[in-house]
Amino acid sequence: MKSQVALVLSLFFIAGAYASFLPDWTGFYVVFGIGFGLSMLVPAIWRLGPKRWVYLLATIVAIFACFYLKIRTPQPSADDISKYAPLSNAIVRGKVIESPSLTRSERAKFLLAVQEVNLSGKVNIKDLKDRTSNDPSSNAANTDNDKKFMATSGKLYVTVPLIEVTGLRVGQEIELSGRLYLPSRADNFGAFDFKSYLARQGVFAGLSGRSLVMQGNPVSFGEWWFISRIVRAHVMGAGVPEGSLLSSLVLGSRAVDLPSDLKDAFIQAGLAAVLAASGFQVTLVLGAAIALTNNSSLKIKFAVGCCCLGGYLLLTGASPSILRAVLMGFGSLIGLVVQRRSRPVIGLLITAVLLLLYQPQWIWDLGFQFSFLATFGLLTTARSIAERLEWLPPAIAELLSVPIAAYIWTLPLQLLVFGKLSPYSLIANVLTTPLVSIATYGGIISGLLAIIFVPLGAAIAWLLYPLLHWTIDIAQWINNLPNTSISVGAISIWQMLIAYMLFVAIWLLPWFAKMQRWTIAFVLACVVLFVPNTLAQQNSFQVTIPAFNDVPIMLIRNQNQTVLINSGDRQFANFTLIPFLQKLGINRLDWGVSTDTQPDVSDGWNALTSSVAISQFRDISLGVTPKPYQDLQQTLANAKTPLASLKVGESLTINNQVQIQLLNQSPDILKLKTGDLSWLLLANTDPKSQQAIAAKKELLPQLTANVLWWTGIQIDPVILQAIKPTIAIASATSVVEEMVNQLYDAKVRVFWTGRDGSIQWNPEKDFHTLRDQQDSQSPI
Repeated sequence: MKSQVALVLSLFFIAGAYASFLPDWTGFYVVFGIGFGLSMLVPAIWRLGPKRWVYLLATIVAIFACFYLKIRTPQPSADDISKYAPLSNAIVRGKVIESPSLTRSERAKFLLAVQEVNLSGKVNIKDLKDRTSNDPSSNAANTDNDKKFMATSGKLYVTVPLIEVTGLRVGQEIELSGRLYLPSRADNFGAFDFKSYLARQGVFAGLSGRSLVMQGNPVSFGEWWFISRIVRAHVMGAGVPEGSLLSSLVLGSRAVDLPSDLKDAFIQAGLAAVLAASGFQVTLVLGAAIALTNNSSLKIKFAVGCCCLGGYLLLTGASPSILRAVLMGFGSLIGLVVQRRSRPVIGLLITAVLLLLYQPQWIWDLGFQFSFLATFGLLTTARSIAERLEWLPPAIAELLSVPIAAYIWTLPLQLLVFGKLSPYSLIANVLTTPLVSIATYGGIISGLLAIIFVPLGAAIAWLLYPLLHWTIDIAQWINNLPNTSISVGAISIWQMLIAYMLFVAIWLLPWFAKMQRWTIAFVLACVVLFVPNTLAQQNSFQVTIPAFNDVPIMLIRNQNQTVLINSGDRQFANFTLIPFLQKLGINRLDWGVSTDTQPDVSDGWNALTSSVAISQFRDISLGVTPKPYQDLQQTLANAKTPLASLKVGESLTINNQVQIQLLNQSPDILKLKTGDLSWLLLANTDPKSQQAIAAKKELLPQLTANVLWWTGIQIDPVILQAIKPTIAIASATSVVEEMVNQLYDAKVRVFWTGRDGSIQWNPEKDFHTLRDQQDSQSPI
């Protein structure tokens, strides 16, 4: 009975915490209404379950959780450093609170607790370098500089050149100069919201640093000393990248910077969990501690186990997955001492409650969510799967059941967030689990020896090289298989919730014990997850204009046909365009069109070709092409993708509702048709080019269109009169004010990506923007 009460209270707390996204008092009314309704309904149906008072108490707990998260949501203080942003040149002083790590642009990043700021940005660099000097002659200059600083608070997300962080440790006081800025929120549908990500950590401003000067005495000892010796031994013995991988297996990816290509290879193969220190490593550490004290008393086992768990926690950092595993490990040790069998599911839920009390914002952390779902799957489903694999040898059945259970329970959340599947991840996990287990044990032994003597730890790491190399080879082999990643489209929240309700029913209800009923429920969950998106994709008609600087980009979807006009640069394609295509369930572009060969417009195609298939490609021939575009042409030729240049007057018919026509070349003018809507694209039309267009009397009548799509510059009145638009869309960070006023005077609706974010059109909703969606939808 006590376990049932704990289960209900924990579940209601977690549900109430999720309800905190509801604005104002809406969360209170929703939680109270649902909780009161359940307290009336459930006891009448489940007579052997908890009494009505338990559900009423749980409702109060859920209301507390809802408001607790709202209260603990970070907010900038009155003197937060963000109030001074943006500022092109600022100097800040503070203390490093996070170890530096590497960004994809090869810069160092870390968090800084700010203490002082100089808004003038005028400090003699020579004085900065002399600040740590003991020379008395520098004291007067230092005093003058100190007068320019004012006290402030808050945290900064800092990026600096990599060379600047040499020898930088957590706790070090530093002085930084650079550009102070406010983090931007997502500009595109489904894109990463950098502003919200930092806000959950209590960070509301960033600093793009130019120079860094350490102050005071450097930190002489700390956890970094142990980590640096462990990493040095692993790299010395196994080399790169095998040694870096070994350090990641033992300490997690937060403790060591893996090469980006290696990290991407493991993620694509479905082996991301291998790189993160989690319950797997904690289980190995705790198992080794108990095995070493097998002949000792329970108190010694408990003490050694606690020391091992605490030491591992200090080395890896307090990430949600590690804290979850460590707390559950402590629970197992307590159960060992009191000689009572623990209830792992109850322990898992109580652990979740404790972690959310400690750091409520973790409830929105994907690592926290995936870690708990995978563990929940192992505790509730792994044994049932192993029993249904009775036709296999027991050892193999157990080995297969663990990744299958984790995969099933994390799949709905994975589809909600990413919209893609890794069909070979089960195979990859089964093949790498023995190698990773042995390598992790060896890496722990190597690390312990490295703390004493680095070459001794390196010798052990050298012995582990073949296992690490084979693990990397397996990941790369998986990635070379066809369809290694399949985009199925992001599902809705209701699909995810129904799928999890079916999974819980399979776990709890005895009616599903029979194989046939169990299979029917699982198939029904798959239908809920995949069928609605498949039907929606076949009937969708949508035009999206992503936001990326002053580059015109358009994605058209209609009748299972997908057209992409321009790709942006490689970074935009990798981090915005490809994830967006995955969430839409797009694995193939039927048509690719490039209006310019410059890298900021077309280099993204080189990234897209490695992620999606392109059936046909068209461009506008401009003679000499840059090297990145030549690489694209070679890639398309190798893939046997038909490539041709559009000719003036040529009409490219995608289907009966989508057409593309090149009206003019130099300057380039494209006319598009989407259903009953016509678009005119004027890209890079400077005043001289506009004069040439206005002089072509035979061209002007052809410019008539419903939508003017351009890059935000002033347009000649003669051309504007010829177009006669009712809608104007600028793919631009800003639009000439005179042009905006001119369009408003003509009763033209004006959008631009720099203000509105990404813009979409479909026949049902007409035009709508990302900012409209952000303002009208809830934070979830």
